[in-house]
Amino acid sequence: MSVFQRLNIELFEPWMALALAAIISLALMASSEAPATDSARIRLTGVIEIFTRPFNVVPRILSLQSENARLRAENAELRMQVSTGKEALQENDRLRQLLDFKANSGMILRSAEVIGKDPLPGVNSLLISAGWGSGISKNMAVINDRGLVGKVARVGANSSVAQLLTDRNVGAAVRLSNCRADGITVWAGANRLMIEGIASATPVRLGEEVITSGMDGVFPAGIPVGQVVRTERAEENLFLDVEIEPAVDFSALEEVFIVREGMRSLLP
Repeated sequence: MSVFQRLNIELFEPWMALALAAIISLALMASSEAPATDSARIRLTGVIEIFTRPFNVVPRILSLQSENARLRAENAELRMQVSTGKEALQENDRLRQLLDFKANSGMILRSAEVIGKDPLPGVNSLLISAGWGSGISKNMAVINDRGLVGKVARVGANSSVAQLLTDRNVGAAVRLSNCRADGITVWAGANRLMIEGIASATPVRLGEEVITSGMDGVFPAGIPVGQVVRTERAEENLFLDVEIEPAVDFSALEEVFIVREGMRSLLP
């Protein structure tokens, strides 16, 4: 017998003994017809009720505990249903936006899901669910409804590797939308991008939109790339340091579009 069980028995032994004695006394008095016995019988019944009350409380406590456990389980299930419902609504909104973008883009696009990240060692890339079986080929541009994601680097039958714009080996020919200056994007660490080749005298403004220029023959012209968040001029340098914030959140990609061949000229 465990220590816990022995403690429980020791705790309830006095109560059990008292209750047993009271029951025996009541039984003896019940067999007597003396008037004095009636008064004693009433008082003893009250005493028995007082001392047996804790034994009635225990079942109620156990019942409440069981009910609380059931309610907690139902509450957890309801929270899960609410969370699932919110996720479904968000997914529906996201897919609706993607479908609207595809319909209004003016491009022939092939949609694909992101099914893996960084499948190539040392390459900032995604594994996507479309390959040469869907008409995908190397160096096709990869975009989403926010802007430029990257380009197709390797192609399989049913999947491909998309190399992200934030990879050190990828650069896109871009144009600043206001001053119309052209440059090339370079990775500057983490999710930061810089533009190289902008002359120091160029009137670049903070917040200026950056789009693809189409001059590299890979990325169609007019795709959003980001916006200028920092510029720096150095007297000894002929070029500006221009940092841009990417239009795409590369950490939250779930679906992308591959721009099919032959559509580059349709973009503004």
